[in-house]
Amino acid sequence: DMNVFCHVWTTGLGLWGFFQLAKCFGLDAAVYVYAGLVGLTTPFFTSIVHTVFVVAMMQIPQIQVSQVADAFDIQIDNNIYICIAAIAIGYGLQDVSHWIFAEKTYMSTYINASPLKLLIHSFWLMPLVIDSLFMRYCFFPKLFVTRNRNVVEDMASKKAVDELREWIHKNVPESKETTHVWPHAQKETSVHVTQLENDSALYAGFRKVFAAHHFDVKPIQGMNEIYVTAVGAKKEINSDAVFYTPHCDGPYWFLPFASVYRGLVGVTPNEMVRTRFNLQHESRDQVLNMYGLVAFDYNRELHWIDHIPGKTNKERRSVVKLHYVVYPKGWHWYGNLVAYLNTSYNTWARGNFLKTLRPAGVYEYVMAWWIWLTTWFNAMFEETIGWSNVVYVLGAYCCGPTPFLILTSFRHYLIYICTFGFREPMVAHGYLMRDAKLFKTIALTHLGRRLLPLVQLPNDIPGVLLATAGFGITMLATARLGFVRTYFGSELGFVKPKWITGFPYGYIPHPMIVGQIVAYSSILFWFQGRLPMETIALICTHMSFYTIHMVQEMLYSSY
Repeated sequence: DMNVFCHVWTTGLGLWGFFQLAKCFGLDAAVYVYAGLVGLTTPFFTSIVHTVFVVAMMQIPQIQVSQVADAFDIQIDNNIYICIAAIAIGYGLQDVSHWIFAEKTYMSTYINASPLKLLIHSFWLMPLVIDSLFMRYCFFPKLFVTRNRNVVEDMASKKAVDELREWIHKNVPESKETTHVWPHAQKETSVHVTQLENDSALYAGFRKVFAAHHFDVKPIQGMNEIYVTAVGAKKEINSDAVFYTPHCDGPYWFLPFASVYRGLVGVTPNEMVRTRFNLQHESRDQVLNMYGLVAFDYNRELHWIDHIPGKTNKERRSVVKLHYVVYPKGWHWYGNLVAYLNTSYNTWARGNFLKTLRPAGVYEYVMAWWIWLTTWFNAMFEETIGWSNVVYVLGAYCCGPTPFLILTSFRHYLIYICTFGFREPMVAHGYLMRDAKLFKTIALTHLGRRLLPLVQLPNDIPGVLLATAGFGITMLATARLGFVRTYFGSELGFVKPKWITGFPYGYIPHPMIVGQIVAYSSILFWFQGRLPMETIALICTHMSFYTIHMVQEMLYSSY
């Protein structure tokens, strides 16, 4: 996706230079002949967009070229040189883009092999880029829809699991605390864990999420361990309590384009312990049995374990923790950096964990409480707000008042529309609910900040009641459906469809959306004359987005 996005700008810059160069020599007709030939040899929609692009590039006024020239103290009669520079820079950046995204460059593919193919490639490059851009059906939704990226498989290397299970029975004594064994520290376990690290089913699972032509996946042996559960009742506070508390394992959620995955491989039969994911639907929770694998993002996926009521295990639950770095194909230096940072953190955290596994003094108890409290706080913050959302909101705020208003008032609509329109691959339902609720709250805060100072009681009580009635219809509809169904739980396949008959359903069509439109229409009607144009535009945009989504549901609903 990023490669296509870069090509839009680099190819556009080069073609702009060609078009402006043609204008300098009075060859405007040649440009339109080029556009016509492309239009006749490409798909209809692509040809339309490309024609609009060509016309737009040709209409850029010459004064803009002059301004660029003046900025670099270049005489205006040197426009030809500016055009040639634009072509050269566009070409150069194109090859840089190919190199960054681990593709063959122009120099290696065409210049040294077949220059004629370069001309053919260049002629149809922009329509190809346009076509690729619109084929990236996942590009736009990726900005607003979070997918479930967990990997769940059955391991193919079952003999290696059997051997590890036998080794644990013979060599790991029972303990009141969890036991952690570093598998590559002894030959007996290193051989079998290496087999698991290279398991074919495991890699096939990763490739369902990360395409082989886009991402490299490599094991991080320095983070791997064999985990054997404790025997007896859980202690209230020691480092083991973290396992029963929602948590993310690592701190590097902010590293872009790459992920470190922790994969749990079941070594013993298990019916009692359940691995839960706070920001996925509860149907995605996993009871990891023998030979099973569940892998999740080490730095981003909230998870914890609990016990299924009425279930017991006949032997200690044991798992192998495997770790992998996933990074853009060919970016080995970046993958190594991400792996190093996470390995270093894991080593540091492991040391603190072991120090507080058996707290004996005040310092150890304070550290155990500190680990648990920071873990709990981070989990609550991530579950309700999310660090990535904080970055987005702060970035929008730094853009200025108007961009901040726009970027944080309508994001939840784009989440609704994109999720409803692009339901596959599987959506991370908890992220959907968290982000939609957060940005709707921010949007209502923007509106409240503008509307509340206008309210004059008791004169405006009728207007307030009308708006409240509209919002009340929406709230009652949400209560009838429940949060899971409100946020497309049925459409996304997480819960079975259910016929809802209680008011407002059966009386008002699309009550959740209609209620909002009624509320906003009441505000516009009652407070007309007092609303500034910015607030009117804001409310009308809210109503427009709701109308678009309602039409989308009418046309593309599953029922």
